[in-house]
Amino acid sequence: MAPPRLVAGRLTIDGDDHAYLFRVRRLAVGDAIVVFDGAGREAPAVAVEVGAAHAVLDVAAPREVPRPAPHVTVVQSALKGERMDWCLEKLVEVGADAVVVVETARAVVRLDADRRAKRQVRHQRIAQEAARQCGRADVPPVVALPDLKAALAGLAAEVRLVADPATDAPVLAAVPLTAASVALVVGPEGGLTVDEIAAAVAAGCVPVSLGATVLRAETAGAAAVFAIRALRAARAAGMAGFP
Repeated sequence: MAPPRLVAGRLTIDGDDHAYLFRVRRLAVGDAIVVFDGAGREAPAVAVEVGAAHAVLDVAAPREVPRPAPHVTVVQSALKGERMDWCLEKLVEVGADAVVVVETARAVVRLDADRRAKRQVRHQRIAQEAARQCGRADVPPVVALPDLKAALAGLAAEVRLVADPATDAPVLAAVPLTAASVALVVGPEGGLTVDEIAAAVAAGCVPVSLGATVLRAETAGAAAVFAIRALRAARAAGMAGFP
Protein backbone atom coordinates (compact mmCIF):
# COMPACT_ATOMS: atom_id res chain seq x y z
CA MET A 1 0.00 0.00 0.00
CA ALA A 2 1.14 3.55 -0.60
CA PRO A 3 3.08 5.21 2.28
CA PRO A 4 0.41 7.91 2.99
CA ARG A 5 -2.14 5.19 3.69
CA LEU A 6 -0.12 3.53 6.43
CA VAL A 7 -1.13 5.51 9.51
CA ALA A 8 -2.47 4.43 12.87
CA GLY A 9 -6.23 3.88 12.92
CA ARG A 10 -8.80 2.21 10.69
CA LEU A 11 -7.66 1.22 7.20
CA THR A 12 -9.92 -0.06 4.44
CA ILE A 13 -8.28 -2.37 1.91
CA ASP A 14 -9.56 -3.82 -1.34
CA GLY A 15 -8.25 -5.11 -4.66
CA ASP A 16 -5.13 -7.28 -4.66
CA ASP A 17 -4.35 -6.65 -0.96
CA HIS A 18 -7.83 -7.83 0.03
CA ALA A 19 -7.60 -10.89 -2.23
CA TYR A 20 -4.20 -11.88 -0.84
CA LEU A 21 -5.13 -11.51 2.83
CA PHE A 22 -8.66 -12.86 2.87
CA ARG A 23 -8.77 -15.28 -0.06
CA VAL A 24 -5.23 -16.58 -0.32
CA ARG A 25 -4.28 -16.46 3.37
CA ARG A 26 -7.91 -16.85 4.51
CA LEU A 27 -7.63 -14.43 7.41
CA ALA A 28 -10.73 -13.68 9.45
CA VAL A 29 -11.99 -11.08 11.91
CA GLY A 30 -9.67 -10.95 14.92
CA ASP A 31 -6.59 -12.24 13.10
CA ALA A 32 -3.39 -10.26 13.56
CA ILE A 33 -1.13 -9.34 10.65
CA VAL A 34 1.72 -6.98 9.83
CA VAL A 35 1.14 -4.48 7.01
CA PHE A 36 3.87 -2.58 5.17
CA ASP A 37 4.00 0.38 2.82
CA GLY A 38 6.78 -0.77 0.49
CA ALA A 39 8.95 2.19 1.49
CA GLY A 40 10.43 0.73 4.67
CA ARG A 41 7.64 1.10 7.24
CA GLU A 42 5.46 -1.57 8.81
CA ALA A 43 2.76 -1.75 11.47
CA PRO A 44 0.91 -4.48 13.36
CA ALA A 45 -2.79 -4.64 12.53
CA VAL A 46 -5.93 -6.63 13.35
CA ALA A 47 -8.80 -7.41 11.00
CA VAL A 48 -12.00 -5.91 12.43
CA GLU A 49 -14.33 -6.23 9.42
CA VAL A 50 -14.17 -8.61 6.48
CA GLY A 51 -16.40 -8.34 3.42
CA ALA A 52 -16.49 -9.96 0.00
CA ALA A 53 -14.68 -7.09 -1.72
CA HIS A 54 -13.09 -5.06 1.08
CA ALA A 55 -11.99 -5.31 4.69
CA VAL A 56 -11.15 -2.97 7.56
CA LEU A 57 -7.98 -3.23 9.62
CA ASP A 58 -7.20 -1.59 12.94
CA VAL A 59 -3.61 -0.44 12.42
CA ALA A 60 -1.17 0.39 15.22
CA ALA A 61 1.52 3.08 14.94
CA PRO A 62 3.89 2.38 12.01
CA ARG A 63 7.62 2.02 12.55
CA GLU A 64 10.64 2.33 10.30
CA VAL A 65 12.37 -0.94 9.47
CA PRO A 66 16.04 -0.19 8.75
CA ARG A 67 17.67 -2.04 5.88
CA PRO A 68 20.90 -3.92 6.62
CA ALA A 69 24.14 -2.69 5.09
CA PRO A 70 25.46 -2.79 2.49
CA HIS A 71 22.98 -1.55 -0.10
CA VAL A 72 23.13 -4.19 -2.84
CA THR A 73 22.21 -3.56 -6.48
CA VAL A 74 22.12 -6.43 -8.96
CA VAL A 75 22.53 -5.64 -12.65
CA GLN A 76 20.89 -8.72 -14.13
CA SER A 77 20.87 -9.65 -17.79
CA ALA A 78 17.34 -10.26 -19.07
CA LEU A 79 16.30 -13.92 -18.98
CA LYS A 80 13.50 -15.85 -20.63
CA GLY A 81 10.01 -16.02 -19.13
CA GLU A 82 9.69 -17.90 -15.86
CA ARG A 83 13.44 -17.84 -15.26
CA MET A 84 13.34 -14.04 -15.02
CA ASP A 85 10.33 -14.17 -12.71
CA TRP A 86 12.05 -16.71 -10.43
CA CYS A 87 15.26 -14.68 -10.48
CA LEU A 88 13.47 -11.53 -9.34
CA GLU A 89 11.58 -13.35 -6.60
CA LYS A 90 14.76 -14.83 -5.14
CA LEU A 91 16.70 -11.56 -5.39
CA VAL A 92 14.00 -9.88 -3.31
CA GLU A 93 13.88 -12.75 -0.82
CA VAL A 94 17.63 -12.83 -0.16
CA GLY A 95 17.86 -9.06 0.27
CA ALA A 96 18.73 -7.24 -2.97
CA ASP A 97 17.95 -3.54 -2.58
CA ALA A 98 17.58 -2.75 -6.28
CA VAL A 99 17.56 -4.68 -9.55
CA VAL A 100 18.56 -3.33 -12.96
CA VAL A 101 17.47 -5.55 -15.87
CA VAL A 102 19.51 -5.12 -19.04
CA GLU A 103 19.79 -6.72 -22.46
CA THR A 104 23.24 -8.15 -23.14
CA ALA A 105 24.91 -9.57 -26.25
CA ARG A 106 24.05 -13.21 -25.51
CA ALA A 107 20.65 -12.58 -23.94
CA VAL A 108 17.82 -14.43 -25.65
CA VAL A 109 15.33 -11.68 -24.78
CA ARG A 110 15.11 -8.74 -27.18
CA LEU A 111 12.49 -6.03 -26.55
CA ASP A 112 11.55 -2.72 -28.10
CA ALA A 113 10.99 0.29 -25.85
CA ASP A 114 7.25 -0.30 -25.47
CA ARG A 115 7.57 -3.97 -24.54
CA ARG A 116 10.47 -3.17 -22.22
CA ALA A 117 8.33 -0.64 -20.34
CA LYS A 118 5.48 -3.15 -20.02
CA ARG A 119 7.88 -5.83 -18.83
CA GLN A 120 9.26 -3.44 -16.21
CA VAL A 121 5.77 -2.88 -14.79
CA ARG A 122 5.30 -6.64 -14.55
CA HIS A 123 8.70 -7.11 -12.95
CA GLN A 124 7.94 -4.44 -10.35
CA ARG A 125 4.71 -6.23 -9.47
CA ILE A 126 6.64 -9.48 -9.03
CA ALA A 127 9.04 -7.68 -6.68
CA GLN A 128 6.12 -6.30 -4.68
CA GLU A 129 4.53 -9.73 -4.36
CA ALA A 130 7.86 -11.27 -3.35
CA ALA A 131 8.40 -8.59 -0.70
CA ARG A 132 4.94 -9.26 0.70
CA GLN A 133 5.55 -13.01 0.72
CA CYS A 134 8.90 -12.81 2.54
CA GLY A 135 7.90 -10.07 5.01
CA ARG A 136 10.00 -7.16 3.73
CA ALA A 137 8.77 -3.68 4.59
CA ASP A 138 10.35 -2.24 1.44
CA VAL A 139 9.92 -3.14 -2.22
CA PRO A 140 13.16 -3.03 -4.24
CA PRO A 141 12.86 -0.93 -7.40
CA VAL A 142 13.24 -2.84 -10.67
CA VAL A 143 14.65 -0.72 -13.49
CA ALA A 144 14.79 -1.78 -17.15
CA LEU A 145 17.58 -0.47 -19.38
CA PRO A 146 18.25 -1.23 -23.05
CA ASP A 147 21.86 -2.34 -22.66
CA LEU A 148 24.73 -2.97 -20.29
CA LYS A 149 26.48 0.27 -21.29
CA ALA A 150 23.60 2.32 -19.88
CA ALA A 151 23.64 0.34 -16.64
CA LEU A 152 27.39 0.68 -16.17
CA ALA A 153 27.19 4.43 -16.76
CA GLY A 154 24.75 4.74 -13.88
CA LEU A 155 26.63 2.63 -11.32
CA ALA A 156 27.39 4.62 -8.20
CA ALA A 157 28.15 1.80 -5.76
CA GLU A 158 31.26 1.94 -3.62
CA VAL A 159 32.14 -1.68 -4.50
CA ARG A 160 31.48 -2.82 -8.07
CA LEU A 161 31.70 -6.45 -9.12
CA VAL A 162 31.12 -8.53 -12.23
CA ALA A 163 30.50 -12.27 -12.10
CA ASP A 164 33.19 -13.94 -14.22
CA PRO A 165 33.68 -17.73 -14.27
CA ALA A 166 37.20 -17.21 -15.65
CA THR A 167 38.48 -15.80 -12.35
CA ASP A 168 39.24 -17.49 -9.04
CA ALA A 169 38.79 -14.37 -6.91
CA PRO A 170 35.95 -15.10 -4.44
CA VAL A 171 33.14 -12.59 -4.27
CA LEU A 172 33.31 -12.26 -0.48
CA ALA A 173 36.99 -11.26 -0.54
CA ALA A 174 36.03 -8.26 -2.67
CA VAL A 175 33.44 -6.88 -0.23
CA PRO A 176 35.04 -5.18 2.80
CA LEU A 177 33.16 -4.97 6.07
CA THR A 178 32.98 -1.20 5.78
CA ALA A 179 31.36 -1.19 2.33
CA ALA A 180 28.16 0.86 2.30
CA SER A 181 27.05 -0.14 -1.20
CA VAL A 182 27.74 -2.98 -3.63
CA ALA A 183 26.76 -3.49 -7.27
CA LEU A 184 27.05 -6.87 -8.99
CA VAL A 185 26.75 -7.46 -12.74
CA VAL A 186 25.40 -10.90 -13.73
CA GLY A 187 25.26 -12.22 -17.29
CA PRO A 188 22.63 -14.21 -19.22
CA GLU A 189 22.35 -17.94 -19.92
CA GLY A 190 25.37 -17.81 -22.25
CA GLY A 191 27.39 -15.54 -19.99
CA LEU A 192 28.84 -12.10 -20.63
CA THR A 193 31.15 -11.65 -23.60
CA VAL A 194 34.81 -10.78 -23.20
CA ASP A 195 34.03 -7.26 -24.38
CA GLU A 196 31.21 -6.86 -21.85
CA ILE A 197 33.42 -7.99 -18.99
CA ALA A 198 36.10 -5.58 -20.20
CA ALA A 199 33.51 -2.76 -20.26
CA ALA A 200 32.46 -3.64 -16.72
CA VAL A 201 36.09 -3.59 -15.58
CA ALA A 202 36.56 -0.21 -17.26
CA ALA A 203 33.56 1.01 -15.26
CA GLY A 204 35.27 0.00 -12.02
CA CYS A 205 33.96 -3.55 -11.60
CA VAL A 206 36.19 -6.25 -10.14
CA PRO A 207 35.78 -9.73 -11.71
CA VAL A 208 34.71 -12.23 -9.04
CA SER A 209 33.94 -15.91 -8.78
CA LEU A 210 30.68 -17.17 -7.26
CA GLY A 211 32.11 -20.57 -6.40
CA ALA A 212 33.69 -23.69 -7.82
CA THR A 213 30.64 -24.59 -9.89
CA VAL A 214 29.05 -22.61 -12.71
CA LEU A 215 25.69 -21.30 -11.53
CA ARG A 216 22.67 -20.77 -13.74
CA ALA A 217 22.00 -17.19 -14.76
CA GLU A 218 18.88 -16.99 -12.60
CA THR A 219 20.71 -18.40 -9.56
CA ALA A 220 24.00 -16.51 -9.58
CA GLY A 221 22.80 -13.11 -8.39
CA ALA A 222 20.69 -14.52 -5.58
CA ALA A 223 23.56 -16.72 -4.38
CA ALA A 224 25.94 -13.76 -4.33
CA VAL A 225 23.52 -11.46 -2.50
CA PHE A 226 22.81 -14.14 0.09
CA ALA A 227 26.53 -14.68 0.63
CA ILE A 228 27.16 -10.95 1.07
CA ARG A 229 24.28 -10.62 3.54
CA ALA A 230 25.33 -13.72 5.47
CA LEU A 231 28.96 -12.59 5.68
CA ARG A 232 28.01 -9.16 6.98
CA ALA A 233 25.68 -10.72 9.57
CA ALA A 234 28.36 -13.17 10.69
CA ARG A 235 30.95 -10.43 11.02
CA ALA A 236 28.53 -8.21 12.94
CA ALA A 237 27.85 -11.10 15.32
CA GLY A 238 31.59 -11.60 15.86
CA MET A 239 31.52 -15.21 14.74
CA ALA A 240 34.87 -17.01 14.66
CA GLY A 241 36.38 -17.32 11.22
CA PHE A 242 34.74 -14.16 9.89
CA PRO A 243 37.24 -11.33 10.44
